[in-house]
Amino acid sequence: MLGRFRRFLALLAASVALFASTSAAASPAPSSDSWVAVRMEQAGVAAAGVAADSLEARGYRVLPVPAGMDLATFRAWLRRQPGVISVTPDARVYAAVVPDDPFYNDAQRTYLELIEAPAGWDLTTSAAEVVVAIVDTGIDLTHEDLTGRLWQNPLDANDDGIDDDNNGCIDDRYGCRFINLTPGREAACGYTSSTPTGDVLDDNGKPGDLGSHGTIVSGIVGAKGDNGLGVAGVAWNVRIMTLKVLDCGSAGGAPTGEMTNVAQAIDYARIMGADIINLSLSSLPGDPEADLPMLRDAIALAEAQGVIVVAAAGNHGAEGAGFPAAYTQFENVIGVGASDTRNGNSWASYSSYGPGIDFAAPGNDLASTIRSDIGIAPPYGQIVRGTSYSAPLVTGLFALMKARNSRLTAEEYIAIARATATPTQAAGHGGNWSGSGLINIGAALARIPMTVTGAALHDWMDVAPGTSVRAIIDGTACGVTNTEAFGPLTRYSLRIASAAETSGCGEAGAEIELLIGGAAAVPTLSWGGQDEALVLVNRDVSSVTPPPGAIVVQSLGAGWSLVAHLSPGAALPGAASYLPSSWSQIHVWDSAAGDGGAFAHFNRELPAFARSLASLNQYDVFWVDGSATNVALPNPNPPATRLLTLAEGWNAFLYTGQSRSVEDGLAELSGDYDQVLQYDNLNALWRSYLPGQARVLNDFGGLFPIQIYWVHLTAPRTLTLQ
Repeated sequence: MLGRFRRFLALLAASVALFASTSAAASPAPSSDSWVAVRMEQAGVAAAGVAADSLEARGYRVLPVPAGMDLATFRAWLRRQPGVISVTPDARVYAAVVPDDPFYNDAQRTYLELIEAPAGWDLTTSAAEVVVAIVDTGIDLTHEDLTGRLWQNPLDANDDGIDDDNNGCIDDRYGCRFINLTPGREAACGYTSSTPTGDVLDDNGKPGDLGSHGTIVSGIVGAKGDNGLGVAGVAWNVRIMTLKVLDCGSAGGAPTGEMTNVAQAIDYARIMGADIINLSLSSLPGDPEADLPMLRDAIALAEAQGVIVVAAAGNHGAEGAGFPAAYTQFENVIGVGASDTRNGNSWASYSSYGPGIDFAAPGNDLASTIRSDIGIAPPYGQIVRGTSYSAPLVTGLFALMKARNSRLTAEEYIAIARATATPTQAAGHGGNWSGSGLINIGAALARIPMTVTGAALHDWMDVAPGTSVRAIIDGTACGVTNTEAFGPLTRYSLRIASAAETSGCGEAGAEIELLIGGAAAVPTLSWGGQDEALVLVNRDVSSVTPPPGAIVVQSLGAGWSLVAHLSPGAALPGAASYLPSSWSQIHVWDSAAGDGGAFAHFNRELPAFARSLASLNQYDVFWVDGSATNVALPNPNPPATRLLTLAEGWNAFLYTGQSRSVEDGLAELSGDYDQVLQYDNLNALWRSYLPGQARVLNDFGGLFPIQIYWVHLTAPRTLTLQ
């Protein structure tokens, strides 16, 4: 058996070399450094010096894509070889993402590695399209690690003292302040009004005092990462909406606020487009006054709109999370407890616990941004403890999940976070302090599926409603759906599982083949790598009628038919020997002749001087008058590239490129053609395609090899067929 195995390897290597030499001229050049992993049936047969449990003994080999050959062609050829089980495109790997921010190694690495943040960053670091509302003491808007990350409202950014967009807040460029004016706040903080305004600067703390609660929370979520400054947030590039509901610290230094203002801030965030709301605040445990109908309504509206609300459990070290974390009736409210990184990542003794807790995250010794105007340089600090700082770690997780795929529902994000959380130790009190467990950013992001929507077609025309659409990755079924009718059109919405969810499915660089009604569709898709979103919208795919094989059959009707000359060029009438003997006339359209083109003709009954056509060239298109029959000719295997010179007006041509949509196949002519026609010989009918017209109104949607088309141009052009 070992001898057969070695002979197979030698044969495969020789075949690869032969295929490369015979196919290079007809194949597009590959991308550089392309490789494939091949698995053979000889798994378990080890050569000398090869460990029995190695990949090689299991039949795996790695082969380069031959020069002059594209990856898809080589992969398809290998799959046809005897004994080959699978062929998988190789994926480029990079060093694990570790930011160069100075505080990362000194103060952040321990707790961020506990929640697998670096593994998550290998997939996603940027959340530039995700808006996170930080409902807190405000933000230092000029901080070096937060500038450029701030959400802005362009409709009311002119500081003119007017609510220009009528959203209830004046000059809310970066967000809004909702704080009730009290004598204590007037005296301690300098507030003069309860009117909602855009004054959202963080005023918590004073010279020499760390304070900076809202700035700290913001930095944990979204401080710039890998920029050589300070700290790295969980989501390095996120848009932070600032909602100030906590004061400067008028009550003995601890910032306070009111739940009504929290409700207002939640509603503002929802209306203004926040995806996630972070509440690093809570009521006293079990405080019945905190359970406000206004708060419940604000959260219910946010839930209906798919907004996730992340709330700290509170720092009371007792049973009963504070509100809003205590709400269990709202699926979108995520209560967060703290784990103690100093004590084996077990329950942090200060963290509240109870039914409202959904996840835990580290709460001790976190590093983050602080106000840059309180005399501490550089403006960063290490926070001792608090569930206030656990919550933004969870918020950062959801921001990265949404960045990876923005088309999932809040329920799906939460379910993935639950399924991937790391189990925690039970606490001595026996209560629920961590919910589903400690968040695991790497595992959660790896489990995010791809979603694809678009039109499912056959030959670039709509298929029937209820047609199956399946996603296949290297032979594994990774998603299935059915098309749905939208008027005369049909569309599909497909969820494709990741490898973390279903073994063998999506991972970086994986080729995804879609089957429409069981037939392979084009184009294939690719699973996104680092910072590539797993969302494809309006991605139309089409199954395609197979091209002609070794023999091309053309069906002729009675009377005039349109035919392609596939044989080498020759003089008439011998050039048309494959036609039925009853044919009488041949006409070839010359688009460059005369004013707008003219026919050259060969009439068997006329003398030579009366004929304007003497011969046929290979790939000529001509009309013939004869009897109904089928004409079978050897496939001429046209060259990989043909250049056609087209005149203004009507042009008849034989299409020899790959099967493509009309729009794609005639992309070179875009803007200069206004109609494409195809003639049905058997029914003597013309079929029409008009660019820009709704698909359902066209008679056909694709161009296919060895078929004849007429195109009307408004200017002379050239067309490359390949």
